Amino acid sequence: MLPAHVRLAELYHAQPWTMDQLVELQQCLQVNARYCWDTLKLRQLANMAAGTQDTEWLNELRIREEALRLTGRAPTL
Repeated sequence: MLPAHVRLAELYHAQPWTMDQLVELQQCLQVNARYCWDTLKLRQLANMAAGTQDTEWLNELRIREEALRLTGRAPTL
């Protein structure tokens, strides 16, 4: 879980929102969207690597997904 996810939960419970909170909510949603798309991309590529039995590529993708999970940033894809 990323810090943005925790903040989204906090903001959800802080309704009604102020304008500053709405800006922060938008920023957290942008971080979440990028995280989701990067995760999905890595998983799709991992499925391709597994389907072609390319273990070297699969291992590289798993390392990238783990880095994404821990830091919220995917290494260059």
